Amino acid sequence: MEHPIKNPNFRTYLVARLFGALGSYMMEVALMWWALETTGRNDSVAWVALTMSLVGLLVAPFGGVMADRGSKVKMSSRGYMLSTVAPAISAGLLYLGYLSYPLVIAIVAFDNLVSSFFAPSTSALGPLLLAKEQYAQGAALAQGMSKFLRMVSMPLGGVLVGSVGVAATLIVTVSTYILAAVIIRFVAEPAGEDGATNAQPVVKEQGGEAGQPDTIRGRWLEPILVVLRMLFTTPVLFAAIVMVGLLNLILSPIGAMMAPFAKSLGEGPGAYGTLMAGVTAGELAGFALFSVFRSPRALPVIFGGSLAIALGMGLLAMAHSMILAVAGLALSGFSAVALGVHLDALAVQWIPRESMGRAMSLIGMLVNGLGPLGIVFAGLALKTLPFSYIFGGIALLVMLASLMWLWPPIAKAIREAEVAIAEEVLAQDAA
Repeated sequence: MEHPIKNPNFRTYLVARLFGALGSYMMEVALMWWALETTGRNDSVAWVALTMSLVGLLVAPFGGVMADRGSKVKMSSRGYMLSTVAPAISAGLLYLGYLSYPLVIAIVAFDNLVSSFFAPSTSALGPLLLAKEQYAQGAALAQGMSKFLRMVSMPLGGVLVGSVGVAATLIVTVSTYILAAVIIRFVAEPAGEDGATNAQPVVKEQGGEAGQPDTIRGRWLEPILVVLRMLFTTPVLFAAIVMVGLLNLILSPIGAMMAPFAKSLGEGPGAYGTLMAGVTAGELAGFALFSVFRSPRALPVIFGGSLAIALGMGLLAMAHSMILAVAGLALSGFSAVALGVHLDALAVQWIPRESMGRAMSLIGMLVNGLGPLGIVFAGLALKTLPFSYIFGGIALLVMLASLMWLWPPIAKAIREAEVAIAEEVLAQDAA
């Protein structure tokens, strides 16, 4: 089996995503810093972050419909080009002296709507460029690159803001988006199962999917509902959504809790960064390993990864020193990657190619939508409970949730997917 990096089409896709992510992270740093400096209020940054995370949730499924109707390459390129609007307007208003905090909120909201609408095309394009047995390694490579880039580009954005200013940093952001839009045009549109390209529309010219009338429901809602029903009636996909959604609900507050947790250990601000670095180090180790290695038996890795996340949280509950706390966070980060990479590869097996855009957008909306709720729960818990109880409770919940993978219909579906992948690899090797 060839490594995904040997696929020139996939390499071009990765480079385009690299520039797109670089622009997104730099704009985030620039506008966050500007909001903090201008208002002088810490909560101003929180409102910008909340706008970034919430505004696009509802538009993503409609972006998935569009991704399945047309060329994913063209949609991705248009998305990157439209993403230049927010930083360009921000830079222009800042240069003219008209930029204000309410305008930043509005600009960020618009940018999130654009990125959320076109993101399903870019997300669905990656798996379609690879053979099914390459999904796990390809996903680890793409996600690991994104994680590493975020770690590098955030300081880079800070250096640019400090040296050339916010407006110039936003102009650099515009240039990175343009490069992403141009580069992704060199990706060849992936072929469908029958050799046709995915540019073929899934909605008939005079009606919706499966003969639905040419109405809002027929053209937009029904295509979404069709895939939503598939997600909830396919055991592996349903388990993935429930488990990852539950993990996001449980683990999303971890970042917000690290600063007070560091203080509870008797440490200062530097320890906060060290704790967060522990999570990132574990994740990067996982992405590095699984970009070159994929276990042919996914169920033990998925089940074991779930239990190892619980163990990591258990170490945090018992931690009275930075060493044990960092070890627990690193183990949790590594285990989350092990679980996620193998689960992603299996889940994609059950998604029809013509539904990839809608499925990606809906899965993202469902699994990420509980994150803000987890932060609310954490805020309430931090007021009344010690950290040992909070992390111990998280460990117990994750451990109980991991038993879902042993439920016979889900375990059977995972084994069937493993067999299908193995048979495809053997057939390709024989050819």
